[in-house]
Amino acid sequence: MSALSRVTPHHVAAALLALGVVGGSLADTHPPTEPERRGDYLVLRADFHAHTRFSDGFLSPLELPLVARREGLQALAVTEHNLVFPSQLARSWSELVGGPIVLTGAEITTRRYHLIAVGIERTVAWDQPLAAVIADIHAQGGVAIAAHPARAFWDEYAPVMDELDGAEVMHPIAYRGESPNGWRWEDMVAFWRRANAAKGRPVAAIGSSDYHFFKALGTMHTYVFAKEATAEGVLDALRDGRTVVYDLDGNALSAHPELIELLRAEPFRDDLKPRAYAAEGALDAVARTLGWLGLAGLLLLRRRRAPRPAGA
Repeated sequence: MSALSRVTPHHVAAALLALGVVGGSLADTHPPTEPERRGDYLVLRADFHAHTRFSDGFLSPLELPLVARREGLQALAVTEHNLVFPSQLARSWSELVGGPIVLTGAEITTRRYHLIAVGIERTVAWDQPLAAVIADIHAQGGVAIAAHPARAFWDEYAPVMDELDGAEVMHPIAYRGESPNGWRWEDMVAFWRRANAAKGRPVAAIGSSDYHFFKALGTMHTYVFAKEATAEGVLDALRDGRTVVYDLDGNALSAHPELIELLRAEPFRDDLKPRAYAAEGALDAVARTLGWLGLAGLLLLRRRRAPRPAGA
């Protein structure tokens, strides 16, 4: 039997859908936004906490950088739960299509704490002491950021407070006041202040959307003051705490007050309105047609599939 004879209508429909997605991604040419210079730094708008459909997110690693580009982000950390390879897929794709800087990473997720690892290439084992987790992240050249450090996580973080590179101070929980599990935004800010007091060098203030679905990627974001617009430039800025985050009342949080003054003298131009898919031309038309045909074919074939006999 030849390989061609084994091709089924399902294979054809799936291939059409895949071609539509890839072609549409290549045709979506929304122009990227450029970093703005303030003093000696390039200021990048970044989101360091975003998930994909490899766990509990909605978008694929290919779609996420495109949405980030539409939302005006210049840097994005893809941080899947206890997995690194989705972020590596996103990085390769973003480089191919001219998307934002994608930093590889993962959210180390346990019942005792959540920790964002940015700049790693190998999955960090979650079932080891937190000190060993942070040591592994640093050994890979990455940075360790306390994810939504609610009071329930404080006891676990206490022995390693001076090993953290950053902590989330803005998170969607800020809009809810208090989550059903007792997480409060004010506790996150208090944790960051305690971490700065405990450490001999600045701890980066981080604003993140913790993107899964329904809320706009980059709504909560971080202004990163980098010496160069590269992944390593962003990581260096995080290690040195060169970030600024604004809270709901417009108050600036930063381990470096002089950076706040730079933005106060010349505010960053922000446009948080969601941007639409921006593609046109022959490639876009063909991609849309193939994608819709593939999706319709899969749905029709699913409905026509005969039920399995009882006991099969």
